[in-house]
Amino acid sequence: MLKKKKILRFVKFYAKAGEVNTTPPIGPMLGQFPMDVKSFCNTFNNDTKDFDKGVLLKVILILYKDSTFDYEIKSSPLFFLLELSSKVLQINNNFRNHRGILLYDIYLITLIKNKEYNLINIKYLLKNILKTVKKNKYKIIEKLDDKFYYLYI
Repeated sequence: MLKKKKILRFVKFYAKAGEVNTTPPIGPMLGQFPMDVKSFCNTFNNDTKDFDKGVLLKVILILYKDSTFDYEIKSSPLFFLLELSSKVLQINNNFRNHRGILLYDIYLITLIKNKEYNLINIKYLLKNILKTVKKNKYKIIEKLDDKFYYLYI
């Protein structure tokens, strides 16, 4: 018969892939709980070695009363993905004074976020991301280098 572990606490935080260690901010935050922080750092860095180094990830850590832990890695937050896409566009195409983002990149971000939500029809998610992009004053670029991206919403 399996014995169920008793959950002590859920801890949600953001961590960079491959860069977690026992120094601030992660070390002291997790050091207040009865767990092996060094073991968490090593396993997390091993599990995120497939990601690009420095990619921000949402982590949900489950702490048990017997000082063990499990964790779940979620996708990157929306603000990080939008800023990353905007910076890549600025570097590659000399958009120094604008916060622009390609419509195609918004669609790719929608596909990334859909892995977390698992929606059948992603139209609703795409519309919400477009609202967030407009609210944060990004310029949506539909055409770049004579390539057109059409999305029918």
